[in-house]
Amino acid sequence: MDFLDSWNTLTALAIISGSIEISKEYTSQLCDPVDSGIFLRSIGMQKGQKADYRASIVGSGLAVHLVEYEDSFELHVDRFDPSKNLLQHLVFDYLPSIRGRMLQRRR
Repeated sequence: MDFLDSWNTLTALAIISGSIEISKEYTSQLCDPVDSGIFLRSIGMQKGQKADYRASIVGSGLAVHLVEYEDSFELHVDRFDPSKNLLQHLVFDYLPSIRGRMLQRRR
């Protein structure tokens, strides 16, 4: 399995669906996201993850955000790439995530 193609395929699936979760049970053939050449190490809202990675989607203002947990990865699309438009990313991607987490805690 070609590592670059594997991360490309997973990224394409996330772009199509908006978000996917990948169990680490199925990722033993994948290289480290940074070694793929697609993702750069990043920071994200702390929610128990081990690491965060991001990739810009060429020709758009979108980005994909890969969040690594102990037993899985979450790969989702950010409407605004923080490396291109940090303010819009904070308002439209980050703040709604915080609001959603606060609502979950209240239940």
